[in-house]
Amino acid sequence: MAMSHFHQANQIRKTSAMVSSVGDDIIRAKRQTNYELDGIDQRIDRLTLLCEAMWELMRQTTGLTDEHLAHKVAQLDATDGRTDLKRAKTSTACGCGAMVPAKSMMCQFCGAPAPARSAFDAV
Repeated sequence: MAMSHFHQANQIRKTSAMVSSVGDDIIRAKRQTNYELDGIDQRIDRLTLLCEAMWELMRQTTGLTDEHLAHKVAQLDATDGRTDLKRAKTSTACGCGAMVPAKSMMCQFCGAPAPARSAFDAV
């Protein structure tokens, strides 16, 4: 009987240690995720500021208006057939005839560098 209690107590200690370890792993993962999200937020803030600065310069030097910008945004948004305020990611045809995904740097079939495309397609 005493041996059974000893075995159960040992199993409880092992399980408790495992749960504690998993809890520590979860806390570490949460901290890492929060750190990464903070970095993403900072990048978005910088990109927003850069876009706003570029638009101000363009507006001041070209005579373009906010209406021109809104029209172009709507036009680009509709290129994939959906108006969802997301940039369409398009594939481009390689010299070998295969389609190269927008984020690929080279053709997955022949190994050739990806065809020239907009700088924004690789983002």
